Amino acid sequence: MFFNSPGYAAFFLVVLAVFAAANRVKTLPLRNVWLLAVSYWFYAQLHVWFVALLAYTTVVNYVCARCVARSQVRGASGRVAVTVALVLSLAQLAVFKYAYLAVPSVVLPVGLSFFTFQALTYTLDVYRRKMQPDRNLVDVALFVAFFPTLLSGPIERARNLIPQIKQPTRLTWDGFTAGAGLFVWGLFKKVVIADRLGQYVDMAYAFPESQSGSTLALAAVCYAFQIYCDFSGYADMAIGSGRVLGFNLMKNFDHPYCVCTIKEFWRRWHISLTSWFTEYVYISMGGNRVPQWRWMVNISTVFLLSGIWHGATWSFVVWGALHAVFYLVERFWGPMRPGVLWHGLVFVAVTLAWVFFRLPTCGEAWLVVTRIFSDFFSPVNLGSSTFGMLLTLLLLVAFVGREWLSFSGRCSRRHAVEYVVLLLAICLFGVSTDQFVYFQF
Repeated sequence: MFFNSPGYAAFFLVVLAVFAAANRVKTLPLRNVWLLAVSYWFYAQLHVWFVALLAYTTVVNYVCARCVARSQVRGASGRVAVTVALVLSLAQLAVFKYAYLAVPSVVLPVGLSFFTFQALTYTLDVYRRKMQPDRNLVDVALFVAFFPTLLSGPIERARNLIPQIKQPTRLTWDGFTAGAGLFVWGLFKKVVIADRLGQYVDMAYAFPESQSGSTLALAAVCYAFQIYCDFSGYADMAIGSGRVLGFNLMKNFDHPYCVCTIKEFWRRWHISLTSWFTEYVYISMGGNRVPQWRWMVNISTVFLLSGIWHGATWSFVVWGALHAVFYLVERFWGPMRPGVLWHGLVFVAVTLAWVFFRLPTCGEAWLVVTRIFSDFFSPVNLGSSTFGMLLTLLLLVAFVGREWLSFSGRCSRRHAVEYVVLLLAICLFGVSTDQFVYFQF
């Protein structure tokens, strides 16, 4: 059951009805038990044994956080307990995420990377004394398994979501319309933009050696917007679902392609993961409070770990390494006042890096990049339907225009008429699939 399926709408309406009835102080425990039960049921629809991994991650971090707190009371640091939480949580992630390299039949549980990192924020925040451990296992389990964030984030922080879980949320008409509107916008990005672009990308990259450089260049640009609209569309639907229920989840994307620097791009792309690595890895290594050479190592490490988080292949490592190089080059030789030219250069750099992210091997990715530069002015293959591809590009141009207006503050709010147009576009032009790009991570 995915956000873009009719089944999710029926599921959510049932969840909302019971939630609204139990969203009071006296029935708060019942409300949270209900949310936990439906979250586990939601996850079990993918594969029933996945819930065992979810429960394991929850129990490990619940117990370790309690041990951390007890150690701190006795004057100890709690490092042993937090280390155990890290080892046990990341070991599970490593086994299932990378075992397929040796055993191809191993199934990667959807959302494992996301809820593992989310659960770790609980133990790490207790260790850093940013919050007290929670005695209520149901509340902690709900934080880890909350169905809007379960499959692909945003990777919430315990100190943000658990306090909301422990008190009634405000169910208002404004919250309902804002959440529903955000869900519709995310659904539009997914089924009208991302899935249509994905059809062309799949065609071009199926046999890249037989495609012209211009075709591969167009496919690279299409993939840059496909992955953005697919992943940010999921995030919008997740945040919208939470907002209808009265929960405020963190923003995960903020117009990342409308910027002029790599640094700003990473402040706006997959914000929950970037900020996770910044807070729990980069700062722990010393951040920028170290000599310059050490800072360069810290930055490079974070980007390489980000690549490895996505998968244990050299193409993901190269993708992370490229962004590390881009970031460092910009830091030392970048423009003082970035303009339109630098905006274009940043988009080109990010788009070329996505080629390594999309293709399974570095050899295929390098073939695509070299053909783009050596055969750029050759005829473009628009696929089996020229009209369909031109329609897709027209819709993409309209979307980019709307993004830019929103980024520049000229049209930051959407109105009822726009939502009607979005729903019509979804009905007329939507070509939904049953997968999201980031489900493989």
